[in-house]
Amino acid sequence: MTNIYSMKIRDNKIILYIFPLLIFIFALFIRFYFFQGFVLCDDPSEVGLVENIKYYLPTFNDQLVIRFGVWIFNSIFLRLLGMSEFSFFLPTVLMSASFGIIAYFLLIFWKYPRDHSFLAGLFISSAPFEVLIGTLRANDLIFSWLMALAFFSFIRFEKKPILQGILLAFFLWFGFYIKAWVIFFFPVLGIYYLVQILKCKKLKGFESFLIFSIILHGITSIFWKIRTNTFIPWLYLHPATYPAPKQQLFSLFQVYPKMVFVGSEFGTTLFGYVPYLLILLLVAKIILSKSKRFSKSLRIDKPDIYLFAIYTSFFLLLNFFPDTYKFDQLYYAPRIFRYLTPISFPITLHLAKLVIDFGNVAFKFNRSFKRYGPILLFAVMIAANIYQVDNATKPGRIYRQALLSIVRDVKGQSPPQIVSESWLGFFLREVYLKGWENKVVIPPNYTIDDAKKYEDWLEKIEHGSPNGTILITGLSSCVHYGCHNCGFRLKQFRHDLDYDWQLFREYDMLTYLPIPEPARLWILNNRTDARITLKIF
Repeated sequence: MTNIYSMKIRDNKIILYIFPLLIFIFALFIRFYFFQGFVLCDDPSEVGLVENIKYYLPTFNDQLVIRFGVWIFNSIFLRLLGMSEFSFFLPTVLMSASFGIIAYFLLIFWKYPRDHSFLAGLFISSAPFEVLIGTLRANDLIFSWLMALAFFSFIRFEKKPILQGILLAFFLWFGFYIKAWVIFFFPVLGIYYLVQILKCKKLKGFESFLIFSIILHGITSIFWKIRTNTFIPWLYLHPATYPAPKQQLFSLFQVYPKMVFVGSEFGTTLFGYVPYLLILLLVAKIILSKSKRFSKSLRIDKPDIYLFAIYTSFFLLLNFFPDTYKFDQLYYAPRIFRYLTPISFPITLHLAKLVIDFGNVAFKFNRSFKRYGPILLFAVMIAANIYQVDNATKPGRIYRQALLSIVRDVKGQSPPQIVSESWLGFFLREVYLKGWENKVVIPPNYTIDDAKKYEDWLEKIEHGSPNGTILITGLSSCVHYGCHNCGFRLKQFRHDLDYDWQLFREYDMLTYLPIPEPARLWILNNRTDARITLKIF
């Protein structure tokens, strides 16, 4: 009898840990399948930063260097694996793939069935915004990962307030040195500790959080004083912000809500159906919790309150609180979709929890729905997620597919020189053609951006370029919040290319561009007898 009981315990533990492993494998598969790569405008800054720190000690004279959480993980991986697309993105891909596991263990701790928690983990791993942000480089993802770990520690160790306070202090301190926006979570934490102190007469959690926070920030400030001659360098070295005229504030405040409920600049989805279904189920739960029939099975519980408070607090402060330490005007950073990353995990976790709550309601007309309802609902939701992930990541994947095809062709030709838009040229030098420095020249020109200026530059350099020089057109600049009028955009040139440029290959149409055109690879041959003008089509 004892042996049978021991086997059951062992089997239960095996199942407990097989589920998160399956969630992790599923999340990795989706992220590698829909991978986008370098598609954001600030990618060169972070690649250059990490490459520099790999060889030299950080100088702490720039806001990105001060925010050491941005580069520390990449520096470790690059030292171990060297510079490549895979090694650079691996840390954030792994972090992104772990959100479903964190959700799984939170739901288990909240006494939800393992199979339903497993399905919730798969759902969160496949949510459109989660996959979108996990398939490109966004330091906001590192920040969100630390905040998810902070939330897990907050929930898991609520009955061990000293440990809870220490872990919260650590994760929030670490998160601060990625994004100062960690303070947007403080109103919720402040209310929680006020309730603990005034209503529950519990001080240990707040005391440990406060003391350990002072210790961590105090030690860090002493370090900053030694290295930068100031205790608070982040006050002077912070990301660029711009004053917003009062008449533009109404439009400004609509940007983030549109991103959540509508989508991206390309008309593709970001959060998909997730916020709509969340609001629908949350309102339904609030209403039904007031009825006698559902008051027990659909009551508003502490996890509902915690999750709602977290994403609501962050979103409202992100949208309305100025992004600066100056108060003579209202200063804001350019509003880009990756800044919404911290609300994605709590929103998707809350939706997953609500789906299980409703699925577990024992309807009189069909009691089997209590067990199998969530399975059916999650299956449909995951399928919808995959469909919307394909839509959300399509612009980045179109760009990367063309880029990798061009890289293969360039390596096959071994040209003496490559002429490309400077943003693209940076990644060819630093990542995709790394080690070819002595074989090929990629001249940069960081002083221009507009297509017509690139046309003028090409006319200046093409006649002095050696035979076999490769020109890359169409594929220029970053994809998201980028300059779509920048680089060698042939459809925006005033004239056709010189007849010495021969078309080597044309790739798929870059449909995400406002003026679509295919990426093309041209080879310079100024000794040809053929004098046929290559038309732009």
